[in-house]
Amino acid sequence: MTVYFNLTSTPLPISVESLGNQWSQVSLQRMQGYPLYHWLQTETGKGEIWIENKKIILEEKEGILIAPFVPHAYYPLGDDWVTNFITFEGHLKNHFNEILSNQTYILAKDQENFSFSKHIQQMITVFEDEAQRLNLSVLCYQFLLQLGQAQEPIQEHPLFQKYIEPGIKEIQTNYHDSLTVEEIAQKLFISSQYFTRLFKKFMNQSPYQYLIDFRIRQAKELLINEPDLPVQIIATKVGFDSTSQFIHVFKKRTQSTPKKFRSLY
Repeated sequence: MTVYFNLTSTPLPISVESLGNQWSQVSLQRMQGYPLYHWLQTETGKGEIWIENKKIILEEKEGILIAPFVPHAYYPLGDDWVTNFITFEGHLKNHFNEILSNQTYILAKDQENFSFSKHIQQMITVFEDEAQRLNLSVLCYQFLLQLGQAQEPIQEHPLFQKYIEPGIKEIQTNYHDSLTVEEIAQKLFISSQYFTRLFKKFMNQSPYQYLIDFRIRQAKELLINEPDLPVQIIATKVGFDSTSQFIHVFKKRTQSTPKKFRSLY
């Protein structure tokens, strides 16, 4: 078993926080998600992932990348679930969503042309050689690109390109405004009902749910990264009409008040 934590003290385009393999994975519940991108892959045995009200079984060589602050839980199935993992962030984190096509999680597995588990081992080897440690950021970027290519190419579907992609961009650009699904659909020259049906088909949630989830994720980042910023200001910055509405929605989504969530970090 090889495990390292708090790997990077110098800010980098991509900074690896933790890295390991041959790890005997125990049950874990993260009702608030994790503040960084998190990869988990089965080496031997198998595990069960619960995410977005879905159950996913990770067999050998299968892995999952989970975006920051996405609630999830996982459990070993059987006596021993051995995994590898990596958590990362960095200056390029605003571009991670583009590489990963705005997915909250991605499933991938080892292939003949690329093995995620072998790449993790390569990263461990590089980290153990102090002279090469800065190369860890490059290797993590390569890892991220492979994950982006591993997902199903829904972004190539004409309807996704015509309506969903610009709809997502509109949400991510103007989430701090009083944005409505009707306004987004109007800009795309389609009805809000049709836009909602398409969005659910491709994204497995309504555009309103996506907007609220995106606002909450942005709020979580502000709560952690700007600890002195008042909750009232954060509520406005992420697009809520009032502080009370923000606190109500935040608690409903996370089972925690913004103040309590901030105290956890």
